[in-house]
Amino acid sequence: MALAGLTVSETVWQRRAGGGDRVFKWVALVAGACLVAFVAFVVTRGPSHPTSAGTAGLKAAPPPVLAAGTIAPAFSLPALAGGPRVTLAAYRGTPVVVNFFASWCPDCRQELTAVATVAKAASGRVAVVGVDANETSDATATRLLEAAGATYPVGLDAHATIATRYLVSALPVSYFLDARGRVVGAALGPQTVSLLQRWVSRLEGRR
Repeated sequence: MALAGLTVSETVWQRRAGGGDRVFKWVALVAGACLVAFVAFVVTRGPSHPTSAGTAGLKAAPPPVLAAGTIAPAFSLPALAGGPRVTLAAYRGTPVVVNFFASWCPDCRQELTAVATVAKAASGRVAVVGVDANETSDATATRLLEAAGATYPVGLDAHATIATRYLVSALPVSYFLDARGRVVGAALGPQTVSLLQRWVSRLEGRR
């Protein structure tokens, strides 16, 4: 039977097609909404971070140092500014602070004034000895020490031979030795006057 120029079968097919279009539009609308919600979730959440358990093993270990109680390696070095050699054995019977530094090291330059201040304050009780390791300019190192007011002896470890024996892998490093020449402890990185004074007090047995 014809209806407005269409057969019954054609009319039924169009109705079905129209219903399919509506279903498709609803499915597309829902999918689009889900996609927008997912993108918003990702953006607002921000980047993911590993858990603490996952990163615990990735933390860099501190550089090695000579263990407490170890006899400090002996050394005899040419003096940076000339004069008698700087020899560790000359201070046996007196606690010693051995400060490894270099003029090219920014943290060392920052620390020199503190080392010089404590060296003067502890003079006669605790000796301070500088070791200029792997130096690139003796003249620059000398000027920096003068500017800091350093009057303690400084030996030139041109090839970092002594620094290597003390396990120094980065500068500055300070070792604190008792009167028998044994390591009491070590400080990595630039030290302040107050931190160095605490070490001096410990070497003197006041802490």
